[in-house]
Amino acid sequence: MNSARTQAGSRSSIQQWAAVSRPARPIVRELLINGPQTRTSLAKTLGLSTGSLTRLTKPLVQSGLLVERDIVHDPVNGRPTRPLDIVAEDFHFLGIKLTSTHVYAVVTDLRARVVAEAAEPIGDRQPESVIAQARNMMTRLSREGAEPVAAGFALGGHPQAPGETAAAEVFDAPFLDWWGIPLQPLLDDRMGIPCVVSNDVSALAHSQHWFGAARGLSDFALVTAGAGIGYSLFIRDHMVTATESNLREFSHHILDPGGPMCAEGHRGCVASYLSTHSILASAAHGLRRQVSIEEITRMAREGDAVCLQVTRQAGWALGAVIATVVNITMVKTVVVAGESVEVARTGKRHIERGMGHRRHRDYRSIDIPMLSADFTEWARGGAVAAIRTFVAGTS
Repeated sequence: MNSARTQAGSRSSIQQWAAVSRPARPIVRELLINGPQTRTSLAKTLGLSTGSLTRLTKPLVQSGLLVERDIVHDPVNGRPTRPLDIVAEDFHFLGIKLTSTHVYAVVTDLRARVVAEAAEPIGDRQPESVIAQARNMMTRLSREGAEPVAAGFALGGHPQAPGETAAAEVFDAPFLDWWGIPLQPLLDDRMGIPCVVSNDVSALAHSQHWFGAARGLSDFALVTAGAGIGYSLFIRDHMVTATESNLREFSHHILDPGGPMCAEGHRGCVASYLSTHSILASAAHGLRRQVSIEEITRMAREGDAVCLQVTRQAGWALGAVIATVVNITMVKTVVVAGESVEVARTGKRHIERGMGHRRHRDYRSIDIPMLSADFTEWARGGAVAAIRTFVAGTS
């Protein structure tokens, strides 16, 4: 049985996490991300005295939110001690990723390890219907012993701050044709657990920073290529704030003025090379039939001339984008994700060619982790948004 639930009486575990004091939040975050640590090590990392650390952690241990692990010898003073840790397996979080056609759901533990997952096509695209579908998926996953205490919804789009025409924050999700939707009240009313709504690229970037390919890095960038082009930048452990207009400019940054044309009439922009729509249109033009991303990658591997050219273009463009980001920001790690990445990955040597065209020295020193093209990682990003909001107290 969940120790926190047992000791908290009628209060749910998520309410207990919400009650953690602000000074103790950095301790929770440190243990979440970096695992069990001695009190001496924690105090040194966080710049606290051992007395202050003991005072802050004592109520968390008593409530069952933190536990003491088996005795080890402190590497600093050699004394036997019990490292502190999070009880990650006792708490579960729902992550939902919405695309224009599907709902992807995962349940994770407190360290974002996936314990259950599901995916299904969207039925009715009305917001209330999609939320009801997500609630049904949560119920099914809960039967597998993974009952979530909070949820994070990640989708392409951006919140609009309250203004003259809106009394509360509303959300625009162009790929679902949702405009000005008050998602938070709908989720609070229908899901039955605390929920948070996030832009999917931001959620994925935070997930990679805490638990993924960028874990342990203070500076990195994330570039995504799929239905849209996404970008996120972390400097000194903080995500750089970007407006929707900024991100739109990034997706239409010109790589080659003589390149293919995007849907907005730009030649050679990032979207014209790397958006799913552009890649599919390019292949369909050459093959004279509709084709899928999976077919393009398969046919390229089999030597089809049209699909090989598509992968060459996509690979070169991805390399050019990565090098441009590195040149401007001076980060040395660029995480890449999205369904279009599989096409670029097939033309891997062309990624290096594109990087070489934009960065003349040491481009091979750039680290480029490539995430899986499926949407499990994106749904996991939704779960991490819930963990960050409701457990770590980080927005």
